[in-house]
Amino acid sequence: MHLPRLKFVALGALALTSAMSVSADPLAELSAVSAFKSVDLDKLAGGTVQIARGPAMSLPRGLAVESVYVVRKPVQKTLELLVQWNPNKHPELKVFLHTELPAHPALAEFQKIASAPGNNAVKAFSAATEKLGGGTSPLQLRNADVKAFAGQAAAGASGGALPPKVAAFWSDLLFQRARDFLSGGLQHLPAYETGGETIRPADEISRLLKDAPKVREQFGALIEANPLTGGKLVAPQSAYWEMIDVDGQAAVNLGALYVRAKGDAVQAVEGQYYCSGGYYALLTFYQYWPVTIAGHDCTLIWRTDLISAAELATLHGMERMGSSTAMMRETKKAIETFLKDAARTP
Repeated sequence: MHLPRLKFVALGALALTSAMSVSADPLAELSAVSAFKSVDLDKLAGGTVQIARGPAMSLPRGLAVESVYVVRKPVQKTLELLVQWNPNKHPELKVFLHTELPAHPALAEFQKIASAPGNNAVKAFSAATEKLGGGTSPLQLRNADVKAFAGQAAAGASGGALPPKVAAFWSDLLFQRARDFLSGGLQHLPAYETGGETIRPADEISRLLKDAPKVREQFGALIEANPLTGGKLVAPQSAYWEMIDVDGQAAVNLGALYVRAKGDAVQAVEGQYYCSGGYYALLTFYQYWPVTIAGHDCTLIWRTDLISAAELATLHGMERMGSSTAMMRETKKAIETFLKDAARTP
């Protein structure tokens, strides 16, 4: 299971110009809002990443994971490192393509999908697309999308692993979804039919938040102040699309990031509001507290991942616990990879 990594854009000014009122003691605040009642800052500063299962969810397909770690840099420098970090340099994270989107993206931004690598995961994604209309499909699409692919004429040469018709179909679909979200928020996204259900992205995110009361309490102002989790239409600090690996098959997703200052801390929420397969919605909340460890300015980070995925609804007992363990493992891998890169940076 792939999980997103935080991508900050132009946040240095936000951190510097925010009101610098002193927040509550970070460790006390962390204990009050998270699964981590006791942490050792020295161990975290040494590279330890603590992972825990999040709150139990009434949503059968919902799952939550929490993590806490330290970056041995001040908050501002940590944000700068996150801006510059490129997960594509790390094959183990299985991010095949990543494209940052401008405020008003053009179709050309999504046509970069034609450069997808020719690995087995991408080939499986291409094969699943070409079978659209032939019965049940693992791809998460509207019936209208399936009909559009069937009636679409072949495009020109793609120059990559995807056949031209497949590349053109996904370029158009991602462009339309991103345009709908950026111009009108989550409520403007169309529902799609998959697995015998009609999935509405806004409903999935609302249900995930309903089952995470401490997240709602800690990030309440941020949740209300953006079109991903609330009703306010503002531009994201970052918007993007990706091609990733989801259980051996490539998938494409759309995501956005929103950030706000909270005293001398910084909060962020990154959400993937459309994915072609594997999960319906994914939210990642971050709290960044400034802390001093052995005389050095560092950043204490609490992260909570909330995911809605169809396969989770069919899992019980040990199987569900195994899925939770896999999500924890992938989250930890991404964090540890970033921490190693950060440690090598002056």
